[in-house]
Amino acid sequence: MAYEKTLFPWIFFQKKQYRDCLHEHFVELVDTVLFLKGVKMIKRNASKFYKTIAESMVWMALGFDEQKKLTNKKLDLRQIVFDTLSKYINQQHDLELFVLNAKYDLSKKPISIKDFFNSKHTEQLSGNKMVIDFVAKRNEKGKEDLEPGRFYYYILAHQDPKVNIGRKMRLVSEFTETDTIDKLYYFKSLKDICASFFACTAKDAEKQIESFSKDQINSFKQLTLDFNPSSSNHKKNKT
Repeated sequence: MAYEKTLFPWIFFQKKQYRDCLHEHFVELVDTVLFLKGVKMIKRNASKFYKTIAESMVWMALGFDEQKKLTNKKLDLRQIVFDTLSKYINQQHDLELFVLNAKYDLSKKPISIKDFFNSKHTEQLSGNKMVIDFVAKRNEKGKEDLEPGRFYYYILAHQDPKVNIGRKMRLVSEFTETDTIDKLYYFKSLKDICASFFACTAKDAEKQIESFSKDQINSFKQLTLDFNPSSSNHKKNKT
């Protein structure tokens, strides 16, 4: 059994959900190393966005500012999440933050443990449906075929929640200025780490993230109209 201990400064959220700064031999607050134990920070195919945001929230929860300097400022954990997300809602950021990858595989599809023991259902499963839907959309538009067996880098660029992921995918090389990143999808991907901050289930955390995002977007739109009343008058004249 591994011997576990936490060192100052530290913070607990849920069972096996804690993080602190690792200090060897002596306490060193100038050049600290973030120590994660039992925290859902490592995810398969996690975007740079997820890793950047999650780690930023962890540092703030530990009492560090954006320059990794220890402060005496006490922050509410819920407010830490909202303050961090608000920086990414209406601002432009490097596309690299939102890049994901997937393999175009027609013969194999990841299955759940439940499906693994259901042999009949497992035999019927084939291919990565998300990527197959993406390829189908490309074929409809007459775009170049993708080579099976390869990994492709993409960004989700459709904000309609009713559209499936395969239809939202855009290859990084084909992403244009007219495409809009589906930031809400990326925000929702933080639901597991946010659930620890909110002390709730991942499903409830997802609802709170979605509600906050919509409120912020609506507030930004209203603020834009307040600063540019001529645009709203122009719309009224059209009607």
